[in-house]
Amino acid sequence: MKARAAVPDLMIAELDSARRILQQALAEVPTRLWARQPSPAYSPIGWHLGHVAAVQARWLLPDEPPRYGRFFDPTATAKPERVRLPAAANLRGWLEEVLERARAAVRAGRVPKLPGLPGSFLVQNVAQHELQHAEHIRVVAALFEDRLHRMPPVLHVRSADRIELRGGRVLVGSAVAARAYDNERPQQEVELRPCWLDRAPVTAGEFDRFVSAGGYGKRRYWTKDGWAWRGKNDVRAPLGFEEQQPDAPVTCISWYEADAYARWRGGRLPTEFELEAARVPAAGVWEWTSSWFLPYPGFRPYPYDGYSTPWFGTHRVLRGGSWATAPDLMRPSLRNWYDPGFREAPSGFRCAGGI
Repeated sequence: MKARAAVPDLMIAELDSARRILQQALAEVPTRLWARQPSPAYSPIGWHLGHVAAVQARWLLPDEPPRYGRFFDPTATAKPERVRLPAAANLRGWLEEVLERARAAVRAGRVPKLPGLPGSFLVQNVAQHELQHAEHIRVVAALFEDRLHRMPPVLHVRSADRIELRGGRVLVGSAVAARAYDNERPQQEVELRPCWLDRAPVTAGEFDRFVSAGGYGKRRYWTKDGWAWRGKNDVRAPLGFEEQQPDAPVTCISWYEADAYARWRGGRLPTEFELEAARVPAAGVWEWTSSWFLPYPGFRPYPYDGYSTPWFGTHRVLRGGSWATAPDLMRPSLRNWYDPGFREAPSGFRCAGGI
């Protein structure tokens, strides 16, 4: 009986841990800002909180009717409309009510199961979902305070020599079905060519040499789409570049800029599988890769069709994790993805090349 009781206890502990991290992220932003967007790219913090509660209720308490209809469904409510929020006290209360009922459902064994997935999947999935939104809240807090581009001092890095991969067949993706997102599965073997990777992300000081050399004005370093994006948006450096610390990873940078720098240096961006095989530790920024966000062979969408599939083929993959990412999300197989022109994120990169 004790062994059987341990599983619900572990699942509840995961839900509680995610909530603590969410509350820590909330502590960085005053309540008066909850209904404001820091930029058109982000939802207000209050909407993130309601979305967390709505998703937890949808999957762990499916018999309960939606509290606010489809307002907290991202497919139903456009970002400009998400500022029309319930009162902050109501959102806090709803979050706690849903979590308490979710705990009770776990203890009573009433949590639904998805065919072909472990019984704990939905609990672990909503806990990870909450951690993702805690990260969004920390990024929003940094945007409100105009500090997203300023890396904390503890994230200074020193680039030194490089990592070399021998190539050959490597196993990528996740074997842990209870925890992995659909786009991390199924696990697969891929063939890698021998290559090198920078041991650390490119620093702002290193990137400044590209800026000073006129890299933003030289067409030969840019893809066709990147050159058009640069011109249309009059981009001349990463966001807030003049305030970035020279020996910290360059950040708030688009895929287009990262790719242009790598070409200027005579290298390229690593593929997502090269980064996964190298098992490089996270260094404070999500790292752009050369890979498009695509499904793995045998991909199966879950827990619903719209988590990954709408973004396949249009977004680039980032790997690793940032200063805002919860440690429980930092696994080698985790895939993040953004539009290649997106910059309002703790994003960076390292270079790679053939051997």
